[in-house]
Amino acid sequence: MPSYSKKVNVPGKSAQELYEKISHDIAQMVAKWGLPNAKLSHEPAKRQILLKAPMVDATLSCMDGELRLDAQLGLLALPFRSKIDEQVDRWVSRNFPA
Repeated sequence: MPSYSKKVNVPGKSAQELYEKISHDIAQMVAKWGLPNAKLSHEPAKRQILLKAPMVDATLSCMDGELRLDAQLGLLALPFRSKIDEQVDRWVSRNFPA
């Protein structure tokens, strides 16, 4: 599966603040994306959220001032990379305005 990575700077926000907010919203985002059989798991100690679905395996890591998304995308999901970028950027803009 091809890899996909995205890093988003969120200045002034701690890893814990980012993790708490994304943990609250991630299930709604995944449902909106329409991923069948998607499984989310949370790793609070690492401030990570893992997503496993038939066409994607992804890890969302929250660090001080930064969100990082690392994923393996199935071939059918590759065309949606720009849509993923859009959704992530829109979520960050809406939740952490500059």
